[in-house]
Amino acid sequence: MFANIINSVKGFISSINPLVGLMLIFLLGLYVFWKETSRSRKNNSSVFDIFLSSVIIGLFLGRLVYIFSHWNEFSSLPWYWLPYERYGNEVYFFRLLPWRLFQIWDGQVDILYTFLGVILMQTVSVLFWKKWKWGDLFPPIYLSNWVMMGVAYFFVGIQGKNDLWVKQGWVILIPFAIFLLIHSLILKMYLGSKREDVRRVQHIAFAVIALLAIGYAYISLSLNILTTVGLVIISIWYVVSIIAFIISSRKEGNVVIETVSSVRHVSLPEVSKPVRLDR
Repeated sequence: MFANIINSVKGFISSINPLVGLMLIFLLGLYVFWKETSRSRKNNSSVFDIFLSSVIIGLFLGRLVYIFSHWNEFSSLPWYWLPYERYGNEVYFFRLLPWRLFQIWDGQVDILYTFLGVILMQTVSVLFWKKWKWGDLFPPIYLSNWVMMGVAYFFVGIQGKNDLWVKQGWVILIPFAIFLLIHSLILKMYLGSKREDVRRVQHIAFAVIALLAIGYAYISLSLNILTTVGLVIISIWYVVSIIAFIISSRKEGNVVIETVSSVRHVSLPEVSKPVRLDR
């Protein structure tokens, strides 16, 4: 019975259009991103703008890298200036160059470079567009992309009937599930400023685990030059971001709130003194 349920789930996932599946994955990432940014009380419209623009850039980069790495599939196609072909009563859209390059609904994007584009665009948007604190936005960025990459591997693996990719999806997703469990359990034990300190330590530890999980998922596969370059870039991003997050956390921890008021104390007799109005 359990095997039948698993096969039914796999059959349902296989029937989903690749672009629809990718959009659902991005919606999941948007929820995680929004949930984490809400802790720092960021404007919801700005959060959505950052995520949407990063997804567009990520899809563009992922598609561009896929075309470059699979150019043999495209170079043999004829070039035609109309975006469709007609054979009798049948019409086929976006099957010829240059229109074939824009047909992303077939799911042909490079997963690593798609999420690398998302991460880099979110980083640029946070630091240079919105100019927000890195300590506030690092957890939403790495958490949302962590879960999206794991689900994308799982989804593409099932659709392509690639058990190795499904396994790699689990390698990325299982640590994320453990993080959610530990994160919620430990935070219930702390209150106040101690709670925020524990939250920061957890994010540092699990960002390292995310890097190791993603790195293992790719290193265990056969890597080409493009994938190796992408993995190196995303690894550098993680290392630099974790260091910047630690520095930001230390600065926040050293902030001292001045409790002494600068307003002059007014005594009761002084208040009750009559006010003289000069003509």
